[in-house]
Amino acid sequence: MNRYTNLLGDKGRKRRGRIEVIASILEVAKNRVSKTRLVYKANLNFALLNKYLSFLIRANLIREIRKNSSIYYETTEKGRAFLSRYRQLRSLLEERPEVRG
Repeated sequence: MNRYTNLLGDKGRKRRGRIEVIASILEVAKNRVSKTRLVYKANLNFALLNKYLSFLIRANLIREIRKNSSIYYETTEKGRAFLSRYRQLRSLLEERPEVRG
């Protein structure tokens, strides 16, 4: 693991950064989920999740779906594109540089 990995999350850290939290929420919401499921699967509390959901909905990365008396959340195509680029960037940062000698 190199020094750039910390920019996108280091497994040794206890706290996640904003980008890691966003990626976690979007990953969980790829399949339509309730707010309660998001809280547990993304390892957040309701207050923090509400702040992120507000941002993600405004950014069109996640959509709110109302069905009967229930509310669900689902990652949009733009959100899926974000996840794809996030994974690519993590992969690039985790690559070991060539040793030249």
